[in-house]
Amino acid sequence: MIKIIDKDFTLFDEFKNFCKSDSFGTRIYSHFLCYSYEFDFALFWVQVDENDEICSAVCKLDNEIILCLSNESDFEEISAFLSFQNILSVTFDASYKDNIDCDRNECSTGDILRYKGNDKNVVSFDIVTPDLKEYHNLLLSCESEDFAVPEYMNFLSDVSRRQQRDLCCIYGIKIADELASCAMTVSYTDFSVVLGAVATHPHHRKHGYAGCIVKGLAEKFSEFSSVYIYTTVERNTRFYESLGFEVTDKWCKYTYGG
Repeated sequence: MIKIIDKDFTLFDEFKNFCKSDSFGTRIYSHFLCYSYEFDFALFWVQVDENDEICSAVCKLDNEIILCLSNESDFEEISAFLSFQNILSVTFDASYKDNIDCDRNECSTGDILRYKGNDKNVVSFDIVTPDLKEYHNLLLSCESEDFAVPEYMNFLSDVSRRQQRDLCCIYGIKIADELASCAMTVSYTDFSVVLGAVATHPHHRKHGYAGCIVKGLAEKFSEFSSVYIYTTVERNTRFYESLGFEVTDKWCKYTYGG
């Protein structure tokens, strides 16, 4: 049975504990901490078994869905649930790809890496917290087919809200007063984080800036959290492996409507 999380929901502790299972749960619970059930554009559900134990969690933010699944999930019910949603995409653990039955236009996938730590030294630079407009401009300078950048107002609204709730950490490096490289926690809980939005301006590449900020963020949270990062291309996976990350899973994203 799929239950919506609202003011009458009673399984909040169980919901949090279930979301500790992987990076998808981290993303879902981070969104819940940020938005709760107060907004129409952010909706959350759990799927429970006959013993009222949670076996799946679902987040719908705007028109994009994230699934946190388990071997006990009722995949037939999840597939039927997705068929009734007006969505642009659904993202989940690729190991469950054959269990999700739904029409879609495209399927993309990539690696999920978890920080294990290593003794490799990276070049150290002064870390700053950049202005969000600067950060967005940096992201635009790196936009490509594999690196989509949200509209500025959407980026500003989401990141500002998370910063106000201490759910976001941004590391940046400036060179000659220009933002050269940046990364952030795109999902942030008290049990794990997901890093992302890693960008280095084309004029400032191959100086070790991205390695410095990514390893710095990973180390900041490694003592009390699992630290994840997602990749879309093999060269990025190799880069993060060189910093102490290890591939643990793969993500899968179904895209609808062209």
